[in-house]
Amino acid sequence: MALNDTLVAFADGNPIDVLRSYPVLDKPATRALVERLFPGAEIEEIGDELLVDALNPPADVVCVGCFSGLDLVCSWGLTPRRPSELDPVVLAASERRNVYLHAAHSDAGWCSYGVWRDGSRVRALSVCADPAVVEDEGERLGFEQSGTDPCELSCASMQGLFGFACDDHERIDDVDPELIPVVAYRVSTAS
Repeated sequence: MALNDTLVAFADGNPIDVLRSYPVLDKPATRALVERLFPGAEIEEIGDELLVDALNPPADVVCVGCFSGLDLVCSWGLTPRRPSELDPVVLAASERRNVYLHAAHSDAGWCSYGVWRDGSRVRALSVCADPAVVEDEGERLGFEQSGTDPCELSCASMQGLFGFACDDHERIDDVDPELIPVVAYRVSTAS
């Protein structure tokens, strides 16, 4: 799996539990979510994708999957360098209790993730090659080790937050992003 990704999840509970069940896509809800995330923008549906292919979308594309208990959004336009800078519009785009942010870019040697519960940020971490730690707030999560290597953190956090393996050591209970449908939209700002 590629180590360049941007993913925001809105969940009623644990996203891994929903993703493991290979949920049914609610296509009309995907457009409604894009409209809330990009108010006033011109939005054009451009096709269906699989989550594995949607994690690193082009700059003007947003990929969305809405399911019972979980909404997924892949868009570099929503991804800040520091989780604490996530736009309040994004945090308020869904009524789900928990928000999870994950972004990584292996070429830049950068990984960032954050977790919000009931509107409060409980974890924010952003690391890169230089300087090593850009942001580190809240209690460490269960998958976090003492190191700050962006590539290792990217894999550990993707596994810990969403159940995806990003290496060759897939476990039997891993989520398979090749089986999760999403919808791609081209988003352009109205002039």
